[in-house]
Amino acid sequence: METSQRDMILGAITWWGFHALLLWMGAWHFLSRASESNLYASDLFASILIGACVLSLLRMSVGRHMLRFVAVLYISQVLFTVWNGTFQWGSLTDVALWVYTIYSFGPSSWRHALYSPLGVFGTLKT
Repeated sequence: METSQRDMILGAITWWGFHALLLWMGAWHFLSRASESNLYASDLFASILIGACVLSLLRMSVGRHMLRFVAVLYISQVLFTVWNGTFQWGSLTDVALWVYTIYSFGPSSWRHALYSPLGVFGTLKT
């Protein structure tokens, strides 16, 4: 089975677009916060997210592991709000994004996803 040009273009758009979304989420945290000099745990979270995206774009495996770690942290945070009874329905979209992050950067799909930077397009031809 040979990968079509359309699949390669869609894969590239997905790869770059998803990273752009994650980078924007991290940058938006710093752009929208009040101009206080205090550091919060959310600042660390956003910094790790930006760093992980950059490392992932450089195709370093530590970047994808960090992205999965950030996803697990965020999902844990949402589960904690459910446990406390303060869940908001808007968090479902965020959880879906982070579950997709775990899946798309996980070992089950990392080698098989069309938008993977590991040269899958050359290895799909059989």
